[in-house]
Amino acid sequence: MNTFRKNKGIIIELTSLLDIIMIMLFWVMLNISNSAQDVEKKAQEKIDAAQSKVVQAQQDASSQIEKAREDAKEQIAQAEQRNKENNAAVVKMQTALDGFSSGMMVSVEMKYAGGKDTLYISQNDGTPVSVNIGDDLSADLVKALNSYGLDKESIILAAFIYDGDKVLYRDVNRVQEVLSTVKGNYKNLYFTHINTSKSN
Repeated sequence: MNTFRKNKGIIIELTSLLDIIMIMLFWVMLNISNSAQDVEKKAQEKIDAAQSKVVQAQQDASSQIEKAREDAKEQIAQAEQRNKENNAAVVKMQTALDGFSSGMMVSVEMKYAGGKDTLYISQNDGTPVSVNIGDDLSADLVKALNSYGLDKESIILAAFIYDGDKVLYRDVNRVQEVLSTVKGNYKNLYFTHINTSKSN
């Protein structure tokens, strides 16, 4: 009985324990909240990164498509230009052939007379113009061609005619070299060489 009476006066204080539990609970909740925010932030960063990759991929694809379109346009333009040039060349060649069929041709005939070779230039069997084979042969040939109203744009069929048994070989070579040079002054000058020698 005496022992029971002595224990009856003991009082257990729980206020501090409750405070500690509340602090721990608040700390746990705070950590959970922070962790959730971190997870959400990382998830958002991954989403943003994925969206950025998608946008970049779309831009790259658009750039490649645009480049392919530009390349295709350029190739088409080049093909059209080549076709246009080919058609123009065909027209020029046909015009030249029509002119040849009609006898429209420049003749450059070399004849040996008076101890020297001389060139006689004529168009369509007209009156020939004589040209000496000298230092100014190139200029004289151009002058003779221009006298027939021929210019850089004209389509010219020309024949260099000579008798290999009568004219000097060195003069033939000289004229052929000059004709090759003169050809550069005209866009559509076509030369043929005719040796009328019986031994040819």
